[in-house]
Amino acid sequence: MDSLLPFDHQLYSLYMDDMNNSQGFYITPSEDGSALVAGVRPVAGDHSGDHHRERAERAARFAVDEHNKTAAGEKDLLEFHGIMNLNWQPTVCAMYYITMQATDFDGQPAYYEAKVWEKLNSGYKLELFRPAPYRLKCPDAFKETICCVGINDLLPWMNESYLFYKCFYRIRSQLLGVTIIRGEEWNSYRGALWFKNRAELKECMKKYVGETMPCSNKVYDFDF
Repeated sequence: MDSLLPFDHQLYSLYMDDMNNSQGFYITPSEDGSALVAGVRPVAGDHSGDHHRERAERAARFAVDEHNKTAAGEKDLLEFHGIMNLNWQPTVCAMYYITMQATDFDGQPAYYEAKVWEKLNSGYKLELFRPAPYRLKCPDAFKETICCVGINDLLPWMNESYLFYKCFYRIRSQLLGVTIIRGEEWNSYRGALWFKNRAELKECMKKYVGETMPCSNKVYDFDF
């Protein structure tokens, strides 16, 4: 059972920033595991036996099925592969904020976000389904100039949602995408930020060089 804190203005302000930026798909974990009463909270770990993850996977599969029912054609169909980030909110049963990986008709993997209400004794209701905003996009106009900057030595919990919503949200309009290269060992995690051209990349990075990454004591380690 979650431990609940009395009202904390700083915690509430941080929570509202996360909610306004991500609509519930990224919430900063508290240091002691506590949560705001009735608030959206992260589900830590990726254990298949976890109660919330088992129910959320059923909700995620439901979301993909609902998407496929309204797909314009065979090429728009998706196949669910797994949950990458999970938040949940206690309601009458539960509301799940799911970041999942799915593959399209051509077998290309991509991230999607789904908000699914698990109703009491009456199944699920899909509230929202969309491509993750940090999904890499490469319009034809930028195919010749697209470039990226690497971010070295990421910690295991520093996923795409964290990088986009917590670290680089203020430059989101300049980003074409955020990706993470996941090696076989934890210490090989590495991120990449994609931009239209090198001029925009350099201008944006001026705001971050030498700064500390949110919720950590690590300084941004960019690989230009």
